[in-house]
Amino acid sequence: MTLNLKSDLAAALESLAAAQGLSVEDYLQQLVERELPAWSSEPAPGEGGGMVAENGLVVYCTGKPLPARIVDEAIRRSREERSKRILGNLS
Repeated sequence: MTLNLKSDLAAALESLAAAQGLSVEDYLQQLVERELPAWSSEPAPGEGGGMVAENGLVVYCTGKPLPARIVDEAIRRSREERSKRILGNLS
C-alpha cells in the first residue's frame, strides 16, 4: 500500500516513529492495528474473555484493566517471596 502525504505530515510521522525507535512502516503498522483491532489476527481487548497468547504467555483476558492496588500488591508479594527465597531468614 502506498500513502501520499503532504511533506509536513510525512515529517511529523517520521518524528513520531523515530521517537519510539521504529521505522515509519512499523509505526504505521502499530497504529493501524490499534485503531482497527477487529481486522487484526489477535482478538481485540474487551471482546469478551478467554485465554489468549500475549508476549509468549497464556493469559486470561477479561477486557478490563486490573485496579492499580491489585497490581501493586502482586508486585510487592512477588518481591517479598523472592527476597525470602534468596536471603532465607536473613531478611
